[in-house]
Amino acid sequence: MPTGEPEHHEPSIRATIVRYDDRSDECTLHPEDPDEDRQLTEWITAESGYYFAIASCR
Repeated sequence: MPTGEPEHHEPSIRATIVRYDDRSDECTLHPEDPDEDRQLTEWITAESGYYFAIASCR
């Protein structure tokens, strides 16, 4: 059984929700504190209403 802390830590992921009056809200998942190279490349955004259970794909 492993003990101690892992040698490599993945960065924490943050969810940022932006609410709009004239369109669907958006939720963006992104690294909590990305370095400059990752700021524009490691994120995903979804609009409200476009989610489904992964189990439905199996």
